[in-house]
Amino acid sequence: MSPRRNPVTNWIRAHELGAFLLLTFAISWSLNGLVILLEMEMSWTRWLLSGFLSTTGPAIAAVVVVSVSDRRLREWARGIVRWRVHPTWYAAAVGIPAVIALGSAGVASLVGAPIDFGAFSPELLVLVFGIVLGTFVGGGQEEIGWRGFAQPELQQHYSPVVAALVVGVIWGAWHLPLFVDPLALHSTWPLASQVAYFVGITAFSILLAWVYNGTGGSILLVMVMHGANNALGGALVPLDVDQVLVDDVTDFGALVPVYVSNAAITVVLALVVVAVVGRGLLASRLEASRPRT
Repeated sequence: MSPRRNPVTNWIRAHELGAFLLLTFAISWSLNGLVILLEMEMSWTRWLLSGFLSTTGPAIAAVVVVSVSDRRLREWARGIVRWRVHPTWYAAAVGIPAVIALGSAGVASLVGAPIDFGAFSPELLVLVFGIVLGTFVGGGQEEIGWRGFAQPELQQHYSPVVAALVVGVIWGAWHLPLFVDPLALHSTWPLASQVAYFVGITAFSILLAWVYNGTGGSILLVMVMHGANNALGGALVPLDVDQVLVDDVTDFGALVPVYVSNAAITVVLALVVVAVVGRGLLASRLEASRPRT
């Protein structure tokens, strides 16, 4: 049967965003659900299924939809390796997550959170390795789908800010299995930290959309920014281990100020970006966000 007459292919072409979301959640949630239903203990197998393969859902879904749609796959994929952008965007991709992490630590310390700047001695090579790891296997790979597909798709119908907020909410909802997985740290956080996480991730979506649009659609740069946020969010927050660990168990209640201040600073930065560059988030610089044959 000709691909153009295949009802599944035709449906995907007619509902590209819907198909992307359906595939994304089906892939990721099925893998996350599997380890929860099987009550799998912590192991490399569990990490492979829930910690790695599940995070490839957005990327796989984007590749599938682009492959069967009327888009040029190679032209779209160039964004994944588009590294020739102005150096200031690299500075933003790494610097903003660093500011958020250090800022949250500073603010949290003012309200009595267990922060110990006296023990703060991050090693550059460790930070670089963490960012590289985060870019390709530690969360950054999600951006092939979120900003690489969903953001420009939504920008065809809504303002970039609205599109970023929608992607942010969906992105946050995509993480929900982690909050019901008894072995995931997210499920042990106090409610205030969980709410702060969703607020922060939605605001960070605006910052990612700004970098994506400003670099002319570089998926690689938002992968770096996502990876840097995940890597530096922990590495640049010097915790007082003696206060955080109680009988070798992490006291997440003591870390609420860190999560809340992280979200608050992210929101402020997102508002500053919108105030400076406008709700268009430099989308005018994004050429052919939806290439057609």
